[in-house]
Amino acid sequence: QGGEGVRGRGSRRHPMLITQSRGEILDFKESPSGEELMSSINRLSQKPLEEDQVYIRSMYLCSNQRCESDGCRFSDNALGTICEKVVGESVLAGHDKRSLPVARFFKAAIVERPEIPDPETGQPTRWVRAWFYWLKETQGARDLALNMDGGIYREVSISWRYRGGRCSICDSPRHRCSHIPGEVYEGRTCYTWIDEVVDVLEGSLVYRGADRETAILGDHHDEGEERTEEGATLRDLLLFELPPEFETEPSR
Repeated sequence: QGGEGVRGRGSRRHPMLITQSRGEILDFKESPSGEELMSSINRLSQKPLEEDQVYIRSMYLCSNQRCESDGCRFSDNALGTICEKVVGESVLAGHDKRSLPVARFFKAAIVERPEIPDPETGQPTRWVRAWFYWLKETQGARDLALNMDGGIYREVSISWRYRGGRCSICDSPRHRCSHIPGEVYEGRTCYTWIDEVVDVLEGSLVYRGADRETAILGDHHDEGEERTEEGATLRDLLLFELPPEFETEPSR
């Protein structure tokens, strides 16, 4: 991990945080058209693909809610950057970078979820919804779809890197103040605002997650009524902070 500017948890220079997320599997009517989805997929494919050649799913990947497990919160600017940088990145299994991808992200957008209000403001929370696809005629493709739709593969994890971070209490750079994320100061819980996401590395299917209301969305070929499974979990977030002088190279 040294090549990514990461030293691991507890390093003052390159702290590594682990955030876990909760979610449920959903099936939504409000999806882009098949033509729009295939147009985005074919920008990444080496040869034109038809809709009946691919499986398509999407997920609520992250939001502007405060994450209780790592004390961080994405700004709208950070969510927008994640939308840009996740397109074209790999979906792996268990963050195993020695293995080839099982799917690929091809589209992302910021959406509001009025059914999940921000606990501090009461306003709808804002989310990155990311779409991904894989090929039907590859080995294990149908098993992947069946396990995802049947509730076995419920969780996903995104690896990303950021620079900086500022304190929610005093707005100072994160490591230049004495406030501690998770502590309460005069009735206000401290957390770290993340404004600058440097890179999105990959997203993975993983075994366990514990944050609030992230979700995998169902088959986008067929429209269906919304359904939820309360309490189902979705993803871990793996965060890497970069020093101010670090300049990252594009991954693609």
